[in-house]
Amino acid sequence: MEFKEGSNAGQNNTYNDTRLGDGSQYINQPGTVNINNQACPTRMDAYFRSLREEIENNTTREIIEDLLEYNTKLDGTKGLEEKLTDGGFARSDINWAMRKKQQYAKKATKYECYPSAQEINLLLFGEIKAKFDRYIFPSIKKGVDVDLVMRDLDEIIVTPIMKMLNENGAHDEDLRYTTDHIYGMIYYLTGMCHLNWTDYDNL
Repeated sequence: MEFKEGSNAGQNNTYNDTRLGDGSQYINQPGTVNINNQACPTRMDAYFRSLREEIENNTTREIIEDLLEYNTKLDGTKGLEEKLTDGGFARSDINWAMRKKQQYAKKATKYECYPSAQEINLLLFGEIKAKFDRYIFPSIKKGVDVDLVMRDLDEIIVTPIMKMLNENGAHDEDLRYTTDHIYGMIYYLTGMCHLNWTDYDNL
Protein backbone atom coordinates (compact mmCIF):
# COMPACT_ATOMS: atom_id res chain seq x y z
CA MET A 1 0.00 0.00 0.00
CA GLU A 2 1.36 3.42 -0.92
CA PHE A 3 0.20 6.73 0.59
CA LYS A 4 1.24 9.93 -1.13
CA GLU A 5 2.35 12.66 1.21
CA GLY A 6 -0.27 15.29 1.75
CA SER A 7 -3.09 13.25 0.26
CA ASN A 8 -6.39 12.38 1.88
CA ALA A 9 -7.24 8.79 2.68
CA GLY A 10 -8.78 7.18 -0.37
CA GLN A 11 -7.40 9.75 -2.82
CA ASN A 12 -4.35 9.26 -5.07
CA ASN A 13 -3.30 6.19 -3.11
CA THR A 14 -2.82 2.68 -4.43
CA TYR A 15 -3.18 -0.80 -3.00
CA ASN A 16 -1.49 -3.82 -4.52
CA ASP A 17 -1.82 -7.29 -3.09
CA THR A 18 -0.31 -10.13 -5.08
CA ARG A 19 -1.79 -12.67 -2.69
CA LEU A 20 -5.21 -12.46 -4.29
CA GLY A 21 -5.92 -15.57 -6.31
CA ASP A 22 -9.68 -15.83 -6.49
CA GLY A 23 -10.33 -13.55 -9.43
CA SER A 24 -11.36 -10.62 -7.17
CA GLN A 25 -10.73 -7.04 -8.26
CA TYR A 26 -10.26 -4.06 -5.96
CA ILE A 27 -11.60 -0.79 -7.34
CA ASN A 28 -10.22 2.22 -5.49
CA GLN A 29 -12.53 5.20 -5.37
CA PRO A 30 -12.54 7.99 -2.78
CA GLY A 31 -14.35 6.78 0.30
CA THR A 32 -15.38 3.38 -1.14
CA VAL A 33 -13.93 -0.07 -1.67
CA ASN A 34 -15.71 -2.38 -4.13
CA ILE A 35 -14.95 -6.06 -4.54
CA ASN A 36 -16.09 -7.80 -7.72
CA ASN A 37 -16.11 -11.59 -7.41
CA GLN A 38 -16.34 -13.82 -10.43
CA ALA A 39 -17.96 -17.02 -9.16
CA CYS A 40 -16.29 -20.24 -10.20
CA PRO A 41 -18.56 -22.63 -12.11
CA THR A 42 -19.86 -25.54 -10.06
CA ARG A 43 -19.50 -29.15 -11.07
CA MET A 44 -23.15 -29.33 -12.08
CA ASP A 45 -22.93 -26.13 -14.11
CA ALA A 46 -19.88 -27.57 -15.89
CA TYR A 47 -21.88 -30.71 -16.71
CA PHE A 48 -24.68 -28.63 -18.22
CA ARG A 49 -22.17 -26.75 -20.38
CA SER A 50 -20.57 -29.99 -21.50
CA LEU A 51 -23.92 -31.61 -22.26
CA ARG A 52 -24.73 -28.97 -24.87
CA GLU A 53 -21.39 -29.61 -26.59
CA GLU A 54 -21.88 -33.38 -26.43
CA ILE A 55 -25.28 -33.14 -28.07
CA GLU A 56 -23.96 -30.84 -30.80
CA ASN A 57 -21.03 -33.18 -31.49
CA ASN A 58 -22.96 -36.41 -30.88
CA THR A 59 -20.48 -37.44 -28.18
CA THR A 60 -21.85 -40.52 -26.45
CA ARG A 61 -20.65 -43.40 -24.27
CA GLU A 62 -21.95 -46.51 -22.56
CA ILE A 63 -23.80 -45.91 -19.30
CA ILE A 64 -21.30 -45.68 -16.46
CA GLU A 65 -21.22 -48.40 -13.82
CA ASP A 66 -22.32 -46.20 -10.91
CA LEU A 67 -25.43 -45.12 -12.79
CA LEU A 68 -26.16 -48.66 -13.93
CA GLU A 69 -26.54 -49.57 -10.26
CA TYR A 70 -29.50 -47.21 -9.96
CA ASN A 71 -30.90 -48.40 -13.30
CA THR A 72 -30.82 -52.04 -12.18
CA LYS A 73 -33.74 -53.57 -10.31
CA LEU A 74 -32.66 -54.98 -6.98
CA ASP A 75 -33.83 -58.28 -5.58
CA GLY A 76 -37.58 -58.33 -5.11
CA THR A 77 -40.61 -58.87 -7.29
CA LYS A 78 -42.71 -55.86 -6.30
CA GLY A 79 -42.99 -52.97 -8.71
CA LEU A 80 -43.88 -49.33 -8.16
CA GLU A 81 -47.64 -49.79 -7.95
CA GLU A 82 -47.49 -52.55 -5.34
CA LYS A 83 -44.83 -50.77 -3.29
CA LEU A 84 -46.89 -47.59 -3.06
CA THR A 85 -49.99 -49.61 -2.21
CA ASP A 86 -48.03 -51.21 0.64
CA GLY A 87 -47.01 -47.71 1.72
CA GLY A 88 -50.63 -46.57 2.10
CA PHE A 89 -50.91 -44.41 -1.02
CA ALA A 90 -54.37 -43.66 -2.38
CA ARG A 91 -55.24 -44.96 -5.84
CA SER A 92 -55.20 -41.47 -7.34
CA ASP A 93 -51.75 -40.80 -5.85
CA ILE A 94 -50.42 -44.08 -7.25
CA ASN A 95 -51.69 -43.18 -10.72
CA TRP A 96 -50.02 -39.77 -10.44
CA ALA A 97 -46.75 -41.36 -9.31
CA MET A 98 -46.77 -43.76 -12.24
CA ARG A 99 -47.25 -40.86 -14.66
CA LYS A 100 -44.35 -38.95 -13.09
CA LYS A 101 -42.13 -42.01 -13.36
CA GLN A 102 -42.92 -42.34 -17.06
CA GLN A 103 -42.37 -38.62 -17.60
CA TYR A 104 -38.89 -38.87 -16.13
CA ALA A 105 -38.07 -42.16 -17.89
CA LYS A 106 -38.97 -40.69 -21.27
CA LYS A 107 -36.54 -37.80 -20.82
CA ALA A 108 -33.86 -40.03 -19.31
CA THR A 109 -33.98 -42.36 -22.30
CA LYS A 110 -33.52 -39.43 -24.69
CA TYR A 111 -30.27 -38.30 -23.01
CA GLU A 112 -28.96 -41.49 -21.39
CA CYS A 113 -25.99 -41.91 -23.76
CA TYR A 114 -24.50 -38.45 -23.17
CA PRO A 115 -21.72 -38.50 -20.55
CA SER A 116 -22.67 -35.27 -18.78
CA ALA A 117 -26.35 -36.24 -18.54
CA GLN A 118 -25.25 -39.44 -16.86
CA GLU A 119 -23.17 -37.50 -14.35
CA ILE A 120 -26.05 -35.13 -13.57
CA ASN A 121 -28.48 -38.01 -13.05
CA LEU A 122 -25.94 -39.79 -10.88
CA LEU A 123 -25.62 -36.71 -8.66
CA LEU A 124 -29.39 -36.38 -8.35
CA PHE A 125 -29.97 -40.08 -7.69
CA GLY A 126 -27.31 -40.02 -4.99
CA GLU A 127 -28.88 -36.98 -3.35
CA ILE A 128 -32.34 -38.53 -3.41
CA LYS A 129 -31.21 -41.91 -2.11
CA ALA A 130 -29.08 -40.51 0.72
CA LYS A 131 -31.72 -38.11 2.01
CA PHE A 132 -34.55 -40.60 1.64
CA ASP A 133 -32.68 -43.21 3.67
CA ARG A 134 -31.51 -40.68 6.26
CA TYR A 135 -34.64 -38.62 6.81
CA ILE A 136 -37.71 -40.12 5.11
CA PHE A 137 -37.48 -43.86 5.71
CA PRO A 138 -37.08 -43.53 9.51
CA SER A 139 -40.49 -41.79 9.57
CA ILE A 140 -41.95 -44.54 7.41
CA LYS A 141 -40.63 -47.16 9.84
CA LYS A 142 -42.30 -45.30 12.72
CA GLY A 143 -45.64 -45.45 10.93
CA VAL A 144 -45.95 -41.72 10.26
CA ASP A 145 -48.99 -40.91 8.12
CA VAL A 146 -48.21 -40.90 4.39
CA ASP A 147 -49.41 -37.30 3.99
CA LEU A 148 -46.85 -36.13 6.54
CA VAL A 149 -44.16 -38.26 4.91
CA MET A 150 -44.92 -36.64 1.55
CA ARG A 151 -44.71 -33.19 3.12
CA ASP A 152 -41.25 -34.04 4.45
CA LEU A 153 -40.28 -35.51 1.08
CA ASP A 154 -41.07 -32.21 -0.59
CA GLU A 155 -39.30 -30.09 2.02
CA ILE A 156 -36.20 -32.26 2.46
CA ILE A 157 -35.61 -33.65 -1.03
CA VAL A 158 -37.65 -32.12 -3.86
CA THR A 159 -37.48 -28.42 -3.00
CA PRO A 160 -33.72 -28.39 -2.18
CA ILE A 161 -32.92 -30.28 -5.40
CA MET A 162 -34.93 -27.81 -7.46
CA LYS A 163 -33.10 -24.98 -5.70
CA MET A 164 -29.79 -26.62 -6.60
CA LEU A 165 -30.86 -27.01 -10.23
CA ASN A 166 -32.06 -23.42 -10.44
CA GLU A 167 -28.82 -22.10 -8.96
CA ASN A 168 -26.59 -24.23 -11.20
CA GLY A 169 -28.67 -24.53 -14.34
CA ALA A 170 -28.00 -21.27 -16.14
CA HIS A 171 -26.52 -23.27 -19.03
CA ASP A 172 -29.10 -26.05 -18.97
CA GLU A 173 -30.63 -25.94 -22.44
CA ASP A 174 -31.62 -29.59 -22.62
CA LEU A 175 -32.63 -31.51 -19.48
CA ARG A 176 -34.72 -28.71 -17.95
CA TYR A 177 -35.81 -30.85 -15.03
CA THR A 178 -38.94 -29.72 -13.20
CA THR A 179 -40.46 -30.73 -9.88
CA ASP A 180 -42.40 -33.40 -11.76
CA HIS A 181 -39.16 -34.93 -13.04
CA ILE A 182 -37.67 -35.04 -9.53
CA TYR A 183 -40.74 -36.85 -8.24
CA GLY A 184 -40.41 -39.09 -11.28
CA MET A 185 -36.85 -39.94 -10.25
CA ILE A 186 -38.06 -40.82 -6.76
CA TYR A 187 -40.71 -43.17 -8.12
CA TYR A 188 -38.28 -44.57 -10.66
CA LEU A 189 -35.95 -45.52 -7.80
CA THR A 190 -38.93 -46.96 -5.95
CA GLY A 191 -39.82 -49.16 -8.91
CA MET A 192 -36.21 -50.36 -9.04
CA CYS A 193 -36.44 -51.29 -5.34
CA HIS A 194 -33.88 -48.70 -4.22
CA LEU A 195 -36.51 -46.94 -2.08
CA ASN A 196 -39.19 -48.53 0.09
CA TRP A 197 -42.38 -47.00 1.45
CA THR A 198 -42.96 -49.58 4.16
CA ASP A 199 -40.66 -51.55 6.46
CA TYR A 200 -40.75 -54.98 4.81
CA ASP A 201 -38.36 -56.39 7.41
CA ASN A 202 -41.00 -55.99 10.11
CA LEU A 203 -44.06 -57.19 8.16
